[in-house]
Amino acid sequence: MRAILIILVIVVLVISFALVIGVALGIGWLLTLFLPFSLFEATLLGMIAAVATLTLWRNILSPIPDFGFGEEEEEEEEAEPDTDEIPLSRFCKTDADRTWENWFRYLIANTIYEDFLDSPGVIAQMNDRQVQELSIRLTDAAIAALKVKSPRTKRFRVTTGMLKHEMTKMGQRPYDDDILDTAVSAINDELVSSQEELREVIRGKLWDEPADIF
Repeated sequence: MRAILIILVIVVLVISFALVIGVALGIGWLLTLFLPFSLFEATLLGMIAAVATLTLWRNILSPIPDFGFGEEEEEEEEAEPDTDEIPLSRFCKTDADRTWENWFRYLIANTIYEDFLDSPGVIAQMNDRQVQELSIRLTDAAIAALKVKSPRTKRFRVTTGMLKHEMTKMGQRPYDDDILDTAVSAINDELVSSQEELREVIRGKLWDEPADIF
């Protein structure tokens, strides 16, 4: 099959070459009737004229230049970050679900998820869906631990022991320490930037109240 294709390509090339030469000879012969050129000179002139004409038509029929606008759009598309995250819809399926608890679940779960992606050795045997579900389960354990915190706590933090305790209460088997350690580090990093909001939620027991931050 490949040999037949090669032969067809060669045949087409030969025919194309012969056609071009034939057209050039025809133009050259016509020129010798009116101008003092030899057949060779007239044929060469005809070939040059044919090439120039084809080039001109190609430029005319080519797409109109976009003056860089297309390139700008491509650059903007490339500049848009391609971040992986657990979608908000995983936590809030309706407007009634847009509570403070689900807001913190969304923030913390994605922080854990990002840290897991940055530590592939910890989740080597898991696919992306499993990593997301793992992040959400660990988040739920962390939220349960935070709900019993006093608003007078100076600094909100969770520990591996807290996660193990809450998972046991939920009827879940605690994960290996490397998974828990990664999760705890991610959770505490997120809590550093959410201390004030979390304190207000705990003080006012606003976990089930609508969150105006969505």
